[in-house]
Amino acid sequence: MGLLSDTFSLRILNIAYSELDQKWNYKNICSPFYRMYYIFDGEGFITHKGITYKLTPGKLILIPSFTNSSYSCNESLSLIYVIFTNQLYNEMIIYNFHDRIFEVKAQPLDKGLFERLLFLNPKMELLDNDPQKYDNWHYLDKNRNSEAKKSFQERLESQGILLQLFSRFKISKNDDLNLKNSTISKIFPAIQYINNNLEESLSVEKLAHEICLSPDYFSRLFLELTKSRPIEFIQRKRIEKAQLLLVTTKHSLDIIAELSGLNNASYLSRLFKRYTGMSPGKYRQAGFV
Repeated sequence: MGLLSDTFSLRILNIAYSELDQKWNYKNICSPFYRMYYIFDGEGFITHKGITYKLTPGKLILIPSFTNSSYSCNESLSLIYVIFTNQLYNEMIIYNFHDRIFEVKAQPLDKGLFERLLFLNPKMELLDNDPQKYDNWHYLDKNRNSEAKKSFQERLESQGILLQLFSRFKISKNDDLNLKNSTISKIFPAIQYINNNLEESLSVEKLAHEICLSPDYFSRLFLELTKSRPIEFIQRKRIEKAQLLLVTTKHSLDIIAELSGLNNASYLSRLFKRYTGMSPGKYRQAGFV
């Protein structure tokens, strides 16, 4: 048995082959969904935190959820895109820790895997390449209906292919996350507990008790692993959940506050503006996060 148990769940929202041009030009997109690209031809650019990543043939690109980035294409760019949600625990939850873009050279099998994924998931293309128009509940309702019509075998094969492609993006041994296994094994259960219980009252003392550590020692290890203090991490995760609910449901602010573990709509609005720079209402009206 490995250090940590493995639980993975990826669900495709959109997938298609697309030919883009200069109109593919969007600034400061911060989606609640993951994006993966296989580049066929042409050239495009994704900018994140002042770093520009060049999209060229044979590359795989992964943009984790809630990673603010800008997209551009000077002439032409052809690619297969996959937009998906994730529920990843243990080692894979590490992708949520660092706000960054992942890029790797595609392996020989990857083109065929993407094409098979396309075959298994027809008619799931975006109707518009503008994130302001497709990161919302209208598109999700359409795709939920499409997903429900697939056979169990098709869903299982799609899940397996997507996981295989997702596994291409490895964290470097020189990454800041190269921490001792003992630290990871102690803190990951607490992170799982946070993600599974955001609607509950959470405190440093409660989390430390859950994993049998003293509050001070737990806080030090948590900061070492996540680069965030526990309460800050909890607040950010609650706001991310609120962001997702705002663009994927018709819930009122009171219900979203309750589901996100925030006291009321007023507190949600104050905290939301602090983290995102806009009110929940404007955020929902924009149609993307």
